[in-house]
Amino acid sequence: MSSFTASEQNLQPGSAWFGGSFSGGPSGGGLVFEDPVETLELRSSSDVEAFFSRLQERHDAGFALAGYVGYEAGYGFEPEVFRQVESAGGDEELPLAWFGVYRSYRRTVFEPGVSALAGVPPLPVLPEFDLSPGRYREDIAAIHAAIAAGDVYQVNFTGRFSWREERDPAVLFQQLSSRQPDAYRAWLRPGMADVLSFSPELFFTVENQRIEVRPMKGTAPRGQSSREDRELSESLRTCSKNRAENLMIVDLLRNDLGRICVRRSVQVPELFVIETHPTLHQMISRITGRLSSSTTLQSLFRALFPCGSVTGAPKLSAMRLIRDLEHAPRGIYTGGVGFILPEGRMQFNVAIRTLILSRKNAEYGAGSGIVWDSGAEAEYAECHLKASFLLDRQDTEGVQLFETMLWNGRYVWKEEHLRRLASSALALGYRCDGGFLAGLLDQHERQVLRLRGGRSRVRLVLSSDGTASVTSEPLSLDASRSPVRVCFAAERVRSDDPWLRHKTTRRMLYDRLFAAAAREGYDEVLFCNERHEVCEGAISSVVIMREGRFLTPPLSSGLLPGVYRSYFQRTRPNVEERVLSIDDLLRADAVFICNSVRGLRRAVVDRRLI
Repeated sequence: MSSFTASEQNLQPGSAWFGGSFSGGPSGGGLVFEDPVETLELRSSSDVEAFFSRLQERHDAGFALAGYVGYEAGYGFEPEVFRQVESAGGDEELPLAWFGVYRSYRRTVFEPGVSALAGVPPLPVLPEFDLSPGRYREDIAAIHAAIAAGDVYQVNFTGRFSWREERDPAVLFQQLSSRQPDAYRAWLRPGMADVLSFSPELFFTVENQRIEVRPMKGTAPRGQSSREDRELSESLRTCSKNRAENLMIVDLLRNDLGRICVRRSVQVPELFVIETHPTLHQMISRITGRLSSSTTLQSLFRALFPCGSVTGAPKLSAMRLIRDLEHAPRGIYTGGVGFILPEGRMQFNVAIRTLILSRKNAEYGAGSGIVWDSGAEAEYAECHLKASFLLDRQDTEGVQLFETMLWNGRYVWKEEHLRRLASSALALGYRCDGGFLAGLLDQHERQVLRLRGGRSRVRLVLSSDGTASVTSEPLSLDASRSPVRVCFAAERVRSDDPWLRHKTTRRMLYDRLFAAAAREGYDEVLFCNERHEVCEGAISSVVIMREGRFLTPPLSSGLLPGVYRSYFQRTRPNVEERVLSIDDLLRADAVFICNSVRGLRRAVVDRRLI
């Protein structure tokens, strides 16, 4: 055993580290591969057989190998079905497969990574998913159509989260390792990027000619209490839908193993076992077999890759549909990350829960298995659940989501408010039951609002555990002066602050300056970002009129997607998003502030800073 030096805590280019379940468990130390004598890269899927032949030569010569095989590399095993592919995902610098060739490897009791530095922000909110709910529903409908036509019976459909990542890879690796200590964890430094893998799923292990695969299919969230947690685990274990999905993949992998294993040696010693992880429960099965003496690295990967749990079934048909429907190459995501030791032991994970960092840009994939009775809304939520381990829970602790809406004999824009709340809950990793929330609003309407009559301001609050409350207060006719008076905040917001996209109780700056403005006789205070762009008011969106057109700041300036703002954009043909400055407001033909309770109100702008 050896320990990491200070420099080794941040892996050097060309190095690789494997730990967690790769080394027998979270306390089992790790395997380190460093100072490669050469690196092997696959740059075109048409060269996949030659690439694996080179790997085999290095393995036979007694070298250790460590690296990854990207999902699209698998196209090379079926050239008559798939066209040639030449890069791993959105980063053209990443090869389809990469392996370091090492004279030796060593074991260590220490892990790479360094503690977070002061001022390095965590990731409090999930970034935007590259599939909107509407587009996702369309894609799931296309998969259902393919199932109805008999082309496939299960498809693993995925999307991507991407964001600007300022944390050092060593900091990020340590932070996320602490949340997934028992995962098949790996950190690779191919040179052009960092690959941080925290996969809970084993692709395969080979030792003494015995092979084991452990497909994972079926997911449920963790409970808020031990009792609820047990109930969710048991519900997953007995769920007929998840069992059916899991069994499909077990059958697929049994067939795959049958191509490379001794006849009648393939067995299923474990079926529908529930594994519990920090943020979710997963259903796994275990399949074993004895490899035939003629099995090579190439024949092994040709038979198994990519893993059936991330494609669907039948495998080739599912892969064709994935190629046609998914909006970007998967790259390393859903491929395999692992090592091949000189003595013959090899182990690879299925590269899920895996981040790719390149030039401060981060990408993370998530998906779910789609069968005939899969609902788009539930599967969309599952994609976000699988990304929730990225979030810093301490940063969201105690923060609630809320919606403020008008009741005037009925809830005004009720569905729009509930959709925005559900979208934010997904981004924050909060539990959210839309039917439960709608029921709370209906109950409050029957028991309070209709008895009181008149107009009311209604506040719906959602906590991270899914609990919620509804309160309301009478809303008098607006007798305040018209137009309203507005000023500007002296303090700036940041356009890249993810909290600004969500309506939460984390609004100390807004509340403090709104109160200060009110004391000075103003009705609203407007905020600007670090680029001096006008964003929004403390309780309002901003719209100006100039030369017969309505202009409103884009969300990229850093603001809430207001419900009334969205309504205004939908119903007015002459509205466009435009970056606005303070001078734009001062020179405008008219300035308005708006929200879903008060509607659209004309404003007089004072340049004064509060």
